[in-house]
Order: sequence, then C-alpha cells, then structure tokens
Amino acid sequence: MVSGLAAVSIVALALSGPTSAPDDPREIDNVAAFARLYGVVRYFYPSDAAAALDWNRFAEHGVARVRGAKDRDALAAALQSLVAPLGPDIEIAPALAPAADVKATAEPLVAWRYFGAAVEGTQQPYAAKRTHRPRATAAEPAFLSLVQMVPAQEYRGRTIRLQGQIRATAAAEATARAALWLRVDRPNQATGFFDNMDKRPVREAEWRPYVIEGAVADDAQAIAFGVMGVGTVTADFGPVELAVRDAAGAWTPIAIKDPGFESAVATMAAPPWRVAGTGQGDVSRPAQGGPGGGPFVRLTAPAPDAPDTEIFTEGAPQPGAHADLDLGAGLHARVPLALTEGAARPDPRRAGDLAALRAALAAAPGPGDPPDLDQRLADVVVGWNVFRHFYPYWPEVGVEWDGRLVPQLEAARAARTRAGQRDVLRGLTADARDGHARVSDTLDTAESGELPVQLRVVEGRLAIVASAVPEAPVGSSVWTIDGTPAAQWLDRALGLASGSLQWRKVAALRLLTLGPKGGRVTLGVGSGSSTEAHAVTLTYGAPAPPVKRPEPLAELEPGLWYVDLTRAKMEEIEPRLATLAAARGVVFDVRGYPTDAGAALLPYLLAAPETDHWMHVPRIVGPSFELAGWESVGWELKPASPHIGGRIVFLTDGSAISYAESVMGYVADRKLGTIVGSMTAGTNGNVNRFSTPGGFKIAFTGLRVTRHDGRSPYHLLGVGPVGPEDTVLPTVEGIRAGRDEVLERGVAVAKGGPSPPPR
Repeated sequence: MVSGLAAVSIVALALSGPTSAPDDPREIDNVAAFARLYGVVRYFYPSDAAAALDWNRFAEHGVARVRGAKDRDALAAALQSLVAPLGPDIEIAPALAPAADVKATAEPLVAWRYFGAAVEGTQQPYAAKRTHRPRATAAEPAFLSLVQMVPAQEYRGRTIRLQGQIRATAAAEATARAALWLRVDRPNQATGFFDNMDKRPVREAEWRPYVIEGAVADDAQAIAFGVMGVGTVTADFGPVELAVRDAAGAWTPIAIKDPGFESAVATMAAPPWRVAGTGQGDVSRPAQGGPGGGPFVRLTAPAPDAPDTEIFTEGAPQPGAHADLDLGAGLHARVPLALTEGAARPDPRRAGDLAALRAALAAAPGPGDPPDLDQRLADVVVGWNVFRHFYPYWPEVGVEWDGRLVPQLEAARAARTRAGQRDVLRGLTADARDGHARVSDTLDTAESGELPVQLRVVEGRLAIVASAVPEAPVGSSVWTIDGTPAAQWLDRALGLASGSLQWRKVAALRLLTLGPKGGRVTLGVGSGSSTEAHAVTLTYGAPAPPVKRPEPLAELEPGLWYVDLTRAKMEEIEPRLATLAAARGVVFDVRGYPTDAGAALLPYLLAAPETDHWMHVPRIVGPSFELAGWESVGWELKPASPHIGGRIVFLTDGSAISYAESVMGYVADRKLGTIVGSMTAGTNGNVNRFSTPGGFKIAFTGLRVTRHDGRSPYHLLGVGPVGPEDTVLPTVEGIRAGRDEVLERGVAVAKGGPSPPPR
C-alpha cells in the first residue's frame, strides 16, 4: 500500500505533484474522446489485426497522437489514422448517417464474447473468445492447473520445497508440457519466488521425481503451489509434498489438503484444490497406475480451441451489429461489433500501415519513473474502460461513470510522481466503489513491513487495539500522523479506498500500518485529548501482535464453545466436531478472513441440502456491459454429520470481506445462527486483475453476488445483526478496559440471552 514511500511523509497521501494548466485547453477533451473509442475497439471490434495488438502500448501511443489536436477535424483525422490499420468500417465524423440495413449472410460472423471480466489473459471462472476463432494462440498456449495456498507467516525467511512425480504425453508443439509450480506472494500483489518449470518442461512418458525449491520472503503472506498441464498434453501427477527446511538442513512436511489428489475438485468454491486455466480441460483420478501403483490425478490440458467451440451460445452475433458512440469534442463514432469471416481477416491493403503501427508500439518505452504525461493519461484510459465495460455492480453503486472520465484524466495530468500516479488510480477505483479494488506498482520491489500496532476507527477516532510498543498502549488514541491531524489524514485515506464505508475504514488504515520495511512514521499518541498526546516513532518491520481474543478453539465455560474461524483450521476443528454438536452454545468468530474452516463447517450447520444460486457470471456481448444473460451458481452444500444444533452465534464486522461474506451469506440467508457485531464489508465475487501501460496492476470484482434468493443486492450492504440488541460496536472505554464487547454480547446470546427472531 505505502511501499515505496520511505522517503515521503505518510501525510503526503493524495497530495503528490503540483497542478498546472495545460498548454491547450482541448488536451483533456481530446484524450477523453480517444478513451471512449479505445475501449469499444479494444474489447469489441473483432478483427484479427485488433485481436493481436499490444493494447496497453496502443493506449499510450494513441494518447500521444491525439492530445495535441488543435481542432475537431484534426482530432477526427488522428483517431481515424489510429484505427484504420485494424480493419474495415470504423467511422469517425461530426455526425453519422443512419446505419444501412445489412442482409443475412452465409459467411460466419466473428464477434467478441466474454464470460465475465476476462480482460487480460484468463482467470477462472472468466473467459474471452471471438466467435469462429480459437481462444488460445501459439504464443500463449492454453493451460490447466490445480491450485492450493497456505499462509506464509511461519515460514518467512526459510526455504520451502515442492516435490512430486510426473509423467506426460505431450503433442509435438514445443510449448506442450507438464510441470509443478511454486509461488510466494508478498504484499500489494507482489511476487517473491516463482518457478513453474518453464525452463525444464516435463514431456517424459515414465514416472520421474521433480523438485522445486525457493526462498520465502520476510514479508511473505501466502505460498501458492500446484500442478499444471500446458498445451496439448496429458499430464499425470502422483502425490505431492510441500516442505520447509529447518536450521539443521532437515526438511519438515507442511500440512496441505489432499496431497494425493483423492478429493473432488471445486471450480468456484475451493478446498482442497481449485481448478484454474485458460481453456476447457479435464481432471480425472485413475484408481491405479500411479507411481506406487495406486491412484493419481490426470490433467488433460485443453488443446487449442476449434474455431466454433464457443464459450456460450446465447446472444448470437447479428449481421451489421455495431455501436454508435458520442466521443465528445464534437465527434461521433460507429464501431462494428460483428464482422464476416472475410472482413475480419487482415487486409493486404492495410498491411503496411499495420506493420508501421506494430513497429511504433514495439518501440515504445516501458513503464517510467516518473511516468510521463502520455503514460499517466493512458493508465486512466485503460482503467476507466475496464470498469466501464466489465464491472458487474453498476446498478448497485449508482455512479455516473461517464462523468468521472474527465476528472480522472485531469488528476493524472496533475500527478508528477509514481506515488502520485498510484494515488490517481486508487482514486479511479474508489470512484467505482469496489472493496476488492487494489492498485499495486510492479516497479516497487521494496520489501514491506508492518507497524507494531493495530488500529481501528472507534467512535470516530483512530484507536490502538493491539500493540507491541509500551509507549503506544492498547486503548490510546492516535491524534496526529507525522504532524498532521489524524482526522485529516483519515479523511484523505478514505477518499482513496474503495467500497462501502465500513470496509473503507479497514482498508484506509492499511495505508498507514503497511509500509516500506525500515521506514518510520511518528504518531501523536495519548489517552486523553490531542493536547495531551506524546510522539511515538514506529518502524515498519514485524507485524503487531494480534488483537486479544480467546484461543482459536476454546471452551469458555462448560458446554459453551468459542471457535475463531479466522485462525482455527478445519484439521484442528474436526476432532472436536462431536463436542461442538453436543454443546449448548457455540460462538463462531468471523471478524476477518476465514481459514478453510469457514466453508468447511457450513454443512455441519445445515439442516437440509441447498441449491441456492447466489454467484452470477455475466455473459457480455457488447460495450457498456451489454448482456446476453447470466450463469448463476452456488456451492450446493449438503448437510454433514454430526449436526451442530445448539445456540449458534456468529460474530462479524466490516473486516469480513469476500470469502468471509460467502460464509456469512449462508449464515444470514439459511438462518444458521444469530449474527452479533456489525455489517460485513459488502464486497464479494471472484477477483480479476489487469495491468496498465505505466506498470500498475489493478484488481477488481468480476462477477456479481446477491443474497441467496438470487435477486436481492449484497454489494455495499453486506449482512449483519437483525436488530439493535445484537448490533455492537467496540468503544474506546471498552478497549482501554481490555474488554471484547462484541464477544461479550455473543456469549450472552449463546447462553440464552434475548435476541430478535430470525428474519
């Protein structure tokens, strides 16, 4: 979040770079016109030439070409010259004649189809494809993978190893192979160690052992690993082992789920293995023939698509389909959304112009520090268009997105540093009100650290809720941050955070508590008023101790149990399931992000099977989120024994986001217990990511989640207590006294205290 700001005061947040008037007042209007055209052509104009273009570099190139246009005619000429090499029939003019009727044709029609927000590569469950064209290319072969993750904190600074046996039957294509893969994830979506065996591909038909070893960074957050088949290959994998090396050099296995690949694979919900990839492959489990004669897992990775293997068939393209656009600046555009097979192919008459365009893009410099003006504006062009055409929550967020384009471009023009540009993009995502939104800088490789305190907004002020620093005790307030009033800093930080207010309060504080390792920040801390505060200088390094809670799995009194689903794993809970089922009351804590136990425990609470469809993947067929429908899915859980049937309470608050809200959605809509605390974050749905020309990566939500009735909105709302009796917010007085007021209320309800009836 604030990595890379070691030499900059934290209070400079959102204030980076002076502003200046443009040389030409048309400059931003010109770029806005280009932006409105760019997204439609990039994502929906279906020619072969356009599909093969480097569109991030094109964004920067296009900004440079149009920015200085002196009048409407010059802008029209610049825009037309940019898109002319890509194919036929893109029109740009002050006014458009009525579109001519186009007769049906026997020729196949080529048009873009998106299953969700597959805007850059493919991340399950999303996919993108042009009709009558294959999805994969020789340069980017399709792959199929099984994925699992474990927390990295206890392995920081050590060496890890992934090993397993593989055999493969690969096609003649050079890219076809099988592999293990291992990755260490650091803060801000940065990658530490990564190896997918691309330099030592497995193509041998006999079982052989393979090993990957790598270092776990000191700030690592997660370890991701798995197996994969790339290209046209049948890839077989025996049991895998993840291990860590101790100081004496001995290897100790790390507990992972289903190392022998014996359990079912879930594509949308998760444990134990998640399927990922860029094509339609097959996962099977032969019962014998593995390295020891027993079972193994087989990935039949997808061959390149046949041109007519479509990702969905709804909304078939129609002859003459097009989008008419008001570009602003006195111009309009008409962009074909479907081309005949012949028209979609490269036109030899345009070959010279297309080659010149590609050469210009290839010569463009990469991300700069500081980024130049064209690159900064191009970042906004790309980011604005992804949200414009693919963000599934426009009905819920109520944002007039078209009206945000010019202000976002003006902010980028005013930025003068990479930190300032990162804040511009944070502001763009904040406009979209998406709690999953994150902006990371791929050029920022500095190691991150955490402050030795945890903070929370309590009764309108910043309160310390956990601390390893005696001078900044739990319950004290933070009044200043590097000399600036904390209220002023918080207001700025909230403006750069995205999502609901309850989530923005959580996300904003990460801008302060996560920073460059070794960097410092000075807080004005006191238990009384701001005039009584004293300065405490803290260093970014090891994280603060956790907020005080009971043990992850604890009997608070006879027959009354506490289970912290953000810390206790299912392997720890399983031996106690019978005890929990016999308990008179169980308090489940979901104040934060759950472990695998969050979803795994739900069947033990269900009284009947469920087929609720609460996740909805859009089928996008045109600009501005034009849909052919949705594919709606759920987890479809069945009850498991023993049934936990005592008085059940769930604690939650605004720090519960994404997967946590999948769990809490079941609790609320399946009436699995009384909810105590406050509203969850109100953001859920599989995350997708894309990159900008300036080297930033942006995460956002790619599918829509509703309540379990399939209709009622969830986004920006979340779920929480039914009535005021169970709505509990921590107080400064309670924190100072060492009390957990939310837990206290949850225990009272679990013991039989009054609570409102379920909805």
